[in-house]
Amino acid sequence: MMNRPSAPEAPVATSTSASRAGVWLASGFGLGHVPVAPGTAGSLAAVVVFGLLYFGLDAGTLQIFYLLGLTGLAPLALWSSEQALIAWGGHDPQAVVIDEILGQWLACGALVVATMLPTAAATARAGWKYLLAVFILFRAFDVLKPFPIRRSERLAGATGIVVDDVLAGLYAGLAVLLLAWTGWLS
Repeated sequence: MMNRPSAPEAPVATSTSASRAGVWLASGFGLGHVPVAPGTAGSLAAVVVFGLLYFGLDAGTLQIFYLLGLTGLAPLALWSSEQALIAWGGHDPQAVVIDEILGQWLACGALVVATMLPTAAATARAGWKYLLAVFILFRAFDVLKPFPIRRSERLAGATGIVVDDVLAGLYAGLAVLLLAWTGWLS
């Protein structure tokens, strides 16, 4: 979801059949209601949580936590985004940031992959530059939406909300791995 220049208005409920927990989760536990750049706030929260795990756990435990987080977060993002659409209407409400959280988490997977590569593991574990690069690149791909990211926004319902950020996360993760491989992050 692209950051918009104006402050988000509080979404107006259009239906009472939506799950309150789902809507709260879709807003990233309220991060979607920050007045400026709610998508960036959601992405930053994902990077902070990942960073705590990244620097606090050994590589094997990090891999397990990452995979568990990803397998739980993906279906929750789809479900909660659908709940937000029921509650608030519209195509992609700005207050929905669970998609940015998922996309950013997916982009952080590049750092998990780096821990599996013997030549890159020591370098990847050593630096905050990797976290910063994964954050900046995800936000750039999410905002610029190169092919086919922009096209994926046309998908119906929650799928259209979530898939563009998943693709931006994949692009960012691959870009970070490329930067690491070429030595730009060393």
